[in-house]
Amino acid sequence: MRDDLLDAKAAVDWAVSKLPSFEERIAEWTSVNVDVEIEYTELPATHNLVVAVEKEALPLSFNVEAGVYVNVIRSSLDILATAISARNRVSDNPEAHFPIYRCHQDSIDPKDGIERIKWLSDAERQIIKTLKPYEGGNALLWPLHQLDIMRKHRRLLHVEARFRAVHMIGQGIWATFEPTDGGWVTVDNKTILGRLKRGTPKPDCELSTYIAFDEAVLARREPVIDSLRKFAGLAYSIIESFDIP
Repeated sequence: MRDDLLDAKAAVDWAVSKLPSFEERIAEWTSVNVDVEIEYTELPATHNLVVAVEKEALPLSFNVEAGVYVNVIRSSLDILATAISARNRVSDNPEAHFPIYRCHQDSIDPKDGIERIKWLSDAERQIIKTLKPYEGGNALLWPLHQLDIMRKHRRLLHVEARFRAVHMIGQGIWATFEPTDGGWVTVDNKTILGRLKRGTPKPDCELSTYIAFDEAVLARREPVIDSLRKFAGLAYSIIESFDIP
């Protein structure tokens, strides 16, 4: 890899090196702090509610840490832009930042679009065009950019755990348990998993849980570590695409 790309790559390397520890601490918190309980109802109700409850709020430090990794990965692209500008003999360029636009029309705007970035070579400009750096164009680049903005103003992680699956253990339990229609419903800091027929002993439950970014910019919810690894993979691929003569 060209020497002028190593600073940008090092930023992503640092973030990636921290993710295993972050993942371990998240898993430890969810295993200790999420319980399944039976919420008993009054007659004439025929079923009690099965709910997952957080014993403690999600640590605020998790939100801070997730924001740091988002920022470092996003900043690696601006470090890349500075390196590209210097490569093209435009050093100390205050306008050197990786371009991401609100929409496709903005990216092709004759006044402020990609074509107007003079510190890019034609080949580099074409690389950026193929990335579709605008909302709706790149499924990872736009969310990464938006999350980096949002982290300055709000929590990125929701205070509730998101649940992948629940397993009820007990003979004939599935004849008395009714999962919530259309997915689980979250109220306050408890998640309703389903209904259990009155008189049924409390079953043993196994939950597979995760914590996700609580933002609509992502196409779907997934474990925050998975999202961060995808962002890092994107940054690596973008940096490598500029490893050209």
